[in-house]
Amino acid sequence: SSGINAEYGGSLSMAMGFVCIGSVVGNLLVFISLIRERPLPNLAIQMIFRHLSFANLLLAAIGDPFVIVSLACGYWVWGDSARLFEAFWVTFFGLLSMMILALISFEQYSRFVMQRQLNSKQTMMFIIGIYMMALFLGLAPLCGWCSYGPEGYGVSNSLNWTELDDNAASYIVFVMIVGYFFPLVVIVHCYRAIYNLVQVQLNVAVVQTLISSNVTTLTANRNHSLLVQERQLAMTITFIILAFFFSWTPYVVMNLINMFTPYVTQYKILGTVPALFAKSSTLWWILIYGLVDQRIKEACKRTCSHIKRSVRVWYFS
Repeated sequence: SSGINAEYGGSLSMAMGFVCIGSVVGNLLVFISLIRERPLPNLAIQMIFRHLSFANLLLAAIGDPFVIVSLACGYWVWGDSARLFEAFWVTFFGLLSMMILALISFEQYSRFVMQRQLNSKQTMMFIIGIYMMALFLGLAPLCGWCSYGPEGYGVSNSLNWTELDDNAASYIVFVMIVGYFFPLVVIVHCYRAIYNLVQVQLNVAVVQTLISSNVTTLTANRNHSLLVQERQLAMTITFIILAFFFSWTPYVVMNLINMFTPYVTQYKILGTVPALFAKSSTLWWILIYGLVDQRIKEACKRTCSHIKRSVRVWYFS
């Protein structure tokens, strides 16, 4: 593929550099905080979020530098083997993150709507299944089911969306259903039910606080406060999921168009910018966490204070 314009490439490289640094620092901080502080209300959701932050950390720390350097140079500089690796890495962790978000939605649905909380064993089984599915889908193009190749200006890599033979088409349809549309359906269904239920419960809690004579004021306030916290967590996760799909949907739409028309191939910027925007999904959820969820924010502050003290002790010892 012909190289990208030096001015555009330099600007996009700087933007991706900021995204990479923010994603690595933010996801590492959240990952450490989730292990050290355990700020979330139950073990299952903490376990799932650890894997989400870990997946985003690896995607940004290892996958993004390939693209950043290639954007700065104006062309892919790493060779064919690295091209296949970068495509596999982004596919594997992109699908992994998408399916983990669906699992988060199901965990919330199970706890809120079905009144059955997932235990650690059930959660781990789901996580192992998601890793295995994402790994299978990531390795399949390396084993002959579809293939990987450059996209847009060739500074990033993905599936060869323009191949329309039966082999490639069957994989693309399968990965679209399993990796995008099925998680989307699960997420929409779960959060529609959760939102309706939380609204009802919150209203009931307010009424009970006002009229109940059998419940002490302290207990009623505590129950109301707990519901508010749960609602805040549900709202935080909703924003995270919306941001993730906001990042990935333009990329999916462009590639679906690319399968049937040469329009995206002719205008290579349409193949490059959505792919880079999709990679920014590793940063958005960190920003949402910091702005919306007070517990995560406080946990990250405590972790930062602990790191600063440890560094000072190490430096002056």
